[in-house]
Amino acid sequence: MNELVPLYKLMAADGGSFRGLSILQHRAQITKLVRQHGAKSLLDYGSGAGDAWRPPHRMHRELGLRWFEVTLFDPAFPEHDDPPHGLFDGVLCSDVLEHIPEEDVDAVVAQLFKHARKFVWASVCCRPAKKFFPDGTTNLHVTLQPLQWWHDTFAEHAGDKPFYLVETP
Repeated sequence: MNELVPLYKLMAADGGSFRGLSILQHRAQITKLVRQHGAKSLLDYGSGAGDAWRPPHRMHRELGLRWFEVTLFDPAFPEHDDPPHGLFDGVLCSDVLEHIPEEDVDAVVAQLFKHARKFVWASVCCRPAKKFFPDGTTNLHVTLQPLQWWHDTFAEHAGDKPFYLVETP
């Protein structure tokens, strides 16, 4: 994964990539989970620029949370690249895991659960991306696996924490 981070940083620097808006298409399900679990703090792991949490979207308001109750983490964005510490009621990870090399997926999924107090929610895309790395040939989705594979991977790390996994259309 570490070898890809500089490429993601390069692509993020243009201001048009990885804005963190893919999570918005799942806002109804996430709102339901936040309420169901009584979550008062969230970690958006792989948040991109975090635009879903800023005006005009302000997704935290829909969830009944204040801005400071949502922590953003994304190593491609200097303002969000400090690794998270501690526990959060819920951990969200939208359209991120398929961008991580398969050999690193277990470690990242373990991190999601390490930081979750009540639940983990993730969306994964199981098809090639429409975008490529700057070399023009390497697809941004470096790990392409069926949803069942992702489910099994999550189950290995979940322990007693519930997780919710959806496929990004």
